[in-house]
Amino acid sequence: MISFTELLTASDAELVKTFYNVKSDPSVDFIKNINSIAEQLELNHSQLVSAIGFNKNIRDLTDIITVLGFKSYKVMIYRRNELFTTDTYQQLGIDNILDIYSARLEDEEILDTLRELLQPRLQHIEADIEKTDDPGYTFSYRMEIHSIYQSGIADKSFAEERIQKDIGKFRHMASELSEMINAGIFPPSNFFFMESISPDEKRELIQQDHVSSDMVKNRLQNAKISAEEREMLEEFV
Repeated sequence: MISFTELLTASDAELVKTFYNVKSDPSVDFIKNINSIAEQLELNHSQLVSAIGFNKNIRDLTDIITVLGFKSYKVMIYRRNELFTTDTYQQLGIDNILDIYSARLEDEEILDTLRELLQPRLQHIEADIEKTDDPGYTFSYRMEIHSIYQSGIADKSFAEERIQKDIGKFRHMASELSEMINAGIFPPSNFFFMESISPDEKRELIQQDHVSSDMVKNRLQNAKISAEEREMLEEFV
């Protein structure tokens, strides 16, 4: 009846029109009520709550919020955040996630919220990738990381936190340092001399011509670098 993207970007008038004929039963459990409404709109629970919750026009449409079974906008947002941060491309496919990121520039409050939710969301996804090694998760994760930087959601604070975490495997998986460089957040030289950056990531920087031979030689003079990093660097001397 309505796509995720259409609901996410609908105007207030379009939202009212969409929900005018929706059948709601406030007497049942609110989860069941949302599921019923989602089914009427040919969406799933998470898609409905996320599309509505990230739509900038829903804040003052209290009748629709009530129809969904939420007591307030704040309660609905709490549920939206919970679903967004605990889903690994199951109920919210990568296309849904990319739609959310592409629509975020239109509203400063939503942009700020997304920046708060990114770290816990990515941490949850990374844990699932670690457990399952699902290639579908990995592919979607790469797309999501690229979108976060290319859309401008990721700022310096976000990037700094990612760099300090022991997640070199995942940064390398998504070529995240390249995304930071392309977004103008950090120059390549900053990464090359950081201890928190893995040898594999530094290899990629060298192969992408972000690092000069003089920088490699300079790094090799550091007696404290790991044997793994030293062995890798010596390949490029």
